[in-house]
Amino acid sequence: MRRYLTFWNLLGLLVFVLGVAAMLHVSRPPRTDVVNLNVTESSSQEPVRAQLRLYFANADATGFVIEKRDVTLLPGESVYQRALAELVKGPRQVGEPLVPPDVPVPTVFVSGRSAYVDLPKEYGRLGYGTTGETLLIYGIANTLLDQGPLDEVWFLIGGEPARTLGHLSLVEPIRRNR
Repeated sequence: MRRYLTFWNLLGLLVFVLGVAAMLHVSRPPRTDVVNLNVTESSSQEPVRAQLRLYFANADATGFVIEKRDVTLLPGESVYQRALAELVKGPRQVGEPLVPPDVPVPTVFVSGRSAYVDLPKEYGRLGYGTTGETLLIYGIANTLLDQGPLDEVWFLIGGEPARTLGHLSLVEPIRRNR
């Protein structure tokens, strides 16, 4: 008669059970931080004139060139969303565009004094280096911060909270310089 409850069999069963438990723990879907936003719409029923301050890269990519652009906001149109649309169109005077012309416009949500910019997934595949990524993120953030009473800009990519954009950490928001 064979003995099935030997020390080695019990040790093997324990290692197997621990391995299965570790595999189940690791294979759980990652917890994502959900951002719930209360979106407030403009109540104006008339077109409104606005002057936007748009941040484009300077010629040698060492800083920004600010272009002032006069626009007419349609009823219900957000000044922040329009500013990003104008930024993606590129400069009219001096400066270099921050994104290629075929890249979609990010979506912006405002809650309180915080803006949340949802970058389309194409922004993660632009292949920019550290300088290009820094100019892109800070160009967007500075453009939004100059449009109204915002204190910080958070970034999402494809609807998910962004940790990085290539080389640049996006764990913390971009805040207004004091």
